[in-house]
Amino acid sequence: MDRVRNESMRIPIQIGFDFQGSQFEQEDAYEIPIDKTFPEESANKLAALESYNKHLYRPNTYLHKWWARRSGTTFRYILKQLQHNSTKRDFYQPGSLEGKIIFDPMMGGGTTLHEAIRMGANVIGVDIDPIPVLQTKASLHLSPLRNKKIIFYQFLRALRDRLAALYRTACPTCEKEAEIQFVLYGLRRQCSCREVLFVDDLLLRQGNDHDVHICPRCRGVFTGPEHRCRSVANRPLVAKGTKRCEKCHGAFVDILDEPFPERYVPLVIVGTCAKHGGFFKTVTQNDQQLLAQSRVLAQQLKFGDSQDFCVPRGPKSDALLNRGINTFYELFTPRQLLYLNTSLNLLSELSNGDRLWMALLVSTSLEFNSLLCGYKGGDIRRPGAIRHVFSHHAYSFPYTALENNPIFSGNTSGTLNRLFNDRILRAGQWAIQPVETRIVGDRRVKVPVVGEIDGGEAVSDWESLSEGERRLLILQDDSATINIPENIVDYVVTDPPYYDSVQYSDLSNFFRVWLSLFLPHEADWNYNPLASAVSEGTVSAGRKYGEVLAQIWKTCSRALKKEDGRLIFTFHHWRHEAWAELTLSLKKAEFVLVNRYVVFSENPISVHILGLNSLKHDSILVLRPYTAGGQFHEWSKPSRIDTTDSYTFCRDCGTALGWFLASDFNEELVRSEWKRLLGGNGNGKASN
Repeated sequence: MDRVRNESMRIPIQIGFDFQGSQFEQEDAYEIPIDKTFPEESANKLAALESYNKHLYRPNTYLHKWWARRSGTTFRYILKQLQHNSTKRDFYQPGSLEGKIIFDPMMGGGTTLHEAIRMGANVIGVDIDPIPVLQTKASLHLSPLRNKKIIFYQFLRALRDRLAALYRTACPTCEKEAEIQFVLYGLRRQCSCREVLFVDDLLLRQGNDHDVHICPRCRGVFTGPEHRCRSVANRPLVAKGTKRCEKCHGAFVDILDEPFPERYVPLVIVGTCAKHGGFFKTVTQNDQQLLAQSRVLAQQLKFGDSQDFCVPRGPKSDALLNRGINTFYELFTPRQLLYLNTSLNLLSELSNGDRLWMALLVSTSLEFNSLLCGYKGGDIRRPGAIRHVFSHHAYSFPYTALENNPIFSGNTSGTLNRLFNDRILRAGQWAIQPVETRIVGDRRVKVPVVGEIDGGEAVSDWESLSEGERRLLILQDDSATINIPENIVDYVVTDPPYYDSVQYSDLSNFFRVWLSLFLPHEADWNYNPLASAVSEGTVSAGRKYGEVLAQIWKTCSRALKKEDGRLIFTFHHWRHEAWAELTLSLKKAEFVLVNRYVVFSENPISVHILGLNSLKHDSILVLRPYTAGGQFHEWSKPSRIDTTDSYTFCRDCGTALGWFLASDFNEELVRSEWKRLLGGNGNGKASN
């Protein structure tokens, strides 16, 4: 981490502009601090740290899985620069937005709202997707943790009463009843002469004294350097990476004509004995009988109309369809389906407020409790760790699949108990006493921000936002058409969808089919996901991105107070089409660029971007309506954009955007000039 952090600190820092000789020489009554300066160096340092484990820095925003969350420290820095009083702009000082209304028209994970409400602002959050709306409502509604503990442990106890018998096995040492923590499965594949089982690795666990292995010939689990097979399994084990059979030399291929759960075979049980502790053991006949019992019980389940579970076509979900997976419940084992059905019944017994956060907790647990989960717990440094479903921001299909026990009594990876401790208890404690990180030399120091609270009072009308502090109006709606009053908002702070990042809505179907059962009346589950701004990859879809954004920016312009209202958002993209559509959308809404900054945004070793030519920075773009009073900065016409590194690229694109917005170029010229500046597809070669 220190190596990458130091690399990020070598990035050249641009602290605003030198406005000497510009139109900002004279005092501007409409000016706010972020118009002229932003603490890029400090923001970069903290954002670089947070990018590695964002959920540890802002736990109250991570109740449920969502994608592409930006750094909370970055948005705190942005919001701090809206305060005229310089002492209140200190990152570690509480408050500074009391009496202000902050609007995020595309709130996604809710980062802006969490940061703004901490500072005392009243907030408006809108998103077309129900999942971020529900998550933000739940995470910003503070209720006594003692009551949540009572509700949760009653819920967990009821789950265990109904399901614990299905997660029992025998200790291999004393033969007494023990609890299953998880089960490892091998993937069936075939060549022209036989069927085999693929696994990620024959090493199951590294140990200080001995390693745990599984034998490829007999499939027996053993420790130590020596092992003697007592039999030969009908399907031997093959480690991933093996392309061809050593007997017939034919290629191994997947078996796609059988239901997805039946393509996996249980191999190893990992459990805990009250007397002998943790163990690995080969699946026995008794274990197989328990699995068969679970299959019989699961076949009797009814989750409503099967059409509601059909996998739709989409850029990410096509991976499921191409593997013959046509419904979402095919992604779960029989025991996991029984867990879902039991949870559904128990949720119906809760009050509305408690049902919301409990339903989100059960839903997000599915990322660790699906047959798409993999095993990465063989490493001695992270024993038992689960590779969750969306670790690669896509559907991936493991060789060694892991069936977790969601009701396991231990506080282990992916269990309901662990998720409650992390995403409800720890998050709730942080919400009432937020803590920031200060870098002092080579050390990181925790700094409580006394007086701030990450939560507020929900209201249901616009008028209620004009008084009080920390009031929130959260709406599932389309910001392109929402009927927001004029001149109500002080600042719009947001993070628009990535130009061609369509996977958010597509991937969230994995959760949505279950949440619509858990919370049928709390959201509009029949919303139109195609109304979002993201491009589906075609030219016309790219134009749609700009058209939808233009309507959203017009909503923002109408809602903003005209004198010192600002539209501030983060953006990055390599492609010239993305910058062209963004430019045209802002021109149509008559915004001009006041300033631009660059901050670190993405962990360069994140699995989903590792080895890819991905930008690791964001442009922070500060704009105001052209029709507002005040003076405007004159931007130089760009001659080129440096594509040699991520930081410089984002800085230069922000500069070019400023010039384009002040120009009288028509749509055709804007598009052609961006293409000329970025060259071809705008696919640079960032090195930092």
